[in-house]
Amino acid sequence: MRVLVAILVYAISVGALGTYGSDHIEAALRQLNRATKVHRNGEHLLSLSSLRTLKDPDLRPIFNQFSQHQEWTVQAHAVLGLAELSEEQTVDPWLIQQIAPEAREHVIAQALDDGLFQREQIESLLDWPLLETSPRLLLLADLWLIDGTLKKKMLEDLANNTNLNVAMFAALLSDHAKSIELTTQALRRATSSNRDIALLRTFQLIRQYGVESASDWLLSLLEQNAVVLTDQQRYWSLYTLLTVDVERGLVVWDRAFPTEPERRTQVEYLLLLLESGVVPSSAHIERLQIEIEDPLLGLMVRAGQVNGNETDISRRDVQALVDLVERGHRKSTEWAFRVAENSLTEEHAELFYTKLATIPEESSPRRNAAAVQAFVSLIQLNSEGAWVLLRNTKDDSDQQQLLLLAMLQVADDEIVVEASHLRRIGLNKADVMALLLMARGTAPLQENDQEYLGIVAAGGGHLSPALETQAAWLYLKRLGLADKALAAVQSQ
Repeated sequence: MRVLVAILVYAISVGALGTYGSDHIEAALRQLNRATKVHRNGEHLLSLSSLRTLKDPDLRPIFNQFSQHQEWTVQAHAVLGLAELSEEQTVDPWLIQQIAPEAREHVIAQALDDGLFQREQIESLLDWPLLETSPRLLLLADLWLIDGTLKKKMLEDLANNTNLNVAMFAALLSDHAKSIELTTQALRRATSSNRDIALLRTFQLIRQYGVESASDWLLSLLEQNAVVLTDQQRYWSLYTLLTVDVERGLVVWDRAFPTEPERRTQVEYLLLLLESGVVPSSAHIERLQIEIEDPLLGLMVRAGQVNGNETDISRRDVQALVDLVERGHRKSTEWAFRVAENSLTEEHAELFYTKLATIPEESSPRRNAAAVQAFVSLIQLNSEGAWVLLRNTKDDSDQQQLLLLAMLQVADDEIVVEASHLRRIGLNKADVMALLLMARGTAPLQENDQEYLGIVAAGGGHLSPALETQAAWLYLKRLGLADKALAAVQSQ
């Protein structure tokens, strides 16, 4: 009798698991389907970006499917996803030619930023006669950046284009005096809105590509009124001049604002110095009338010491940079992370990231975001140091959740191993994130973990839609249902 009861209990439990598994499969398929439908709030784009983060070669069929999507933003994610999964980590010029013009412009700009182009792909697209002017200009600029190659005929054609967003930078890149003069005249005659868009885009590209020869033109705007500038345009033109020619820029900076600047002006023009790699001097502080004990401006000045010679930077200077981020001023925080990545030694950068990855007990959303960003950078700089911090973090704490959230943004086998060592006792948020990281690996999951993954894929982990999309894909893939996943996105 006992044996019969045991058999019946076992049969009922297996049947129940089968039902739950079926329910989870259907929920996972619905999640993938929902994630690839266009939502006004952009939820689908976050979900696609989340899938790209996995760097999973088995996603190629899905990205291939998305490359023909009616929504251009989805096409862009798909083509970039395929490039990231390719053996050579490069975009496919043929595929770029097949997508919508808006997607093409976005893909080319992003792929250039992410290093997904080689010279061969650039030349191939430049030879395509139907390529639009904006992406063509970016490809020409990158070609010049690679080895100084200037395709002057193409640049001259672009400088004569009616689109001033393209024409002005093309003229400056070609360094052709007549083209620069004629295009500047066209800027003067343009409507205020068109002029504003063209100027800000040109300033951005000058900074991005470090076009030092544009400094004369920038000075003509600032000192000779070659084009009448608004206050905002003057600010960005000065920032651009400081970026490509700091000595001449500092001369203009000194007379760019009133003798008694308002607080907003103090912050903005001090930030110009920091962004331009300048260490604020006593003369700069006096000109801006800064009180060194000011809770924001004083911190900015002290943190600005990291713009000095690498050998002169101290741990105290790095701490000032950390303190500035903890102050919570958005633009200063953005500068601090840039200077940490580009200018600090590995030792100082590791110190910066480690301190910021550790949050205080009462932490704001902005401070939490800085912690996630810092831990991602720490993983990439010194993973062993990152794992020491992770291992010493209290289980199920807010701190652990933030570190795991950062880990979910990086595709790395080492991360999977570290996640598998964490203690998990249920389905709280930290446990769910650790499970998601483990599911990225190739090792089999225990039966209860597989069941938990199904629950998360069905929305039971209380995660963001983007992470639920990851869970849905990983769950279906581990069940050998990748073909059903593809069918789910095809049925939209």
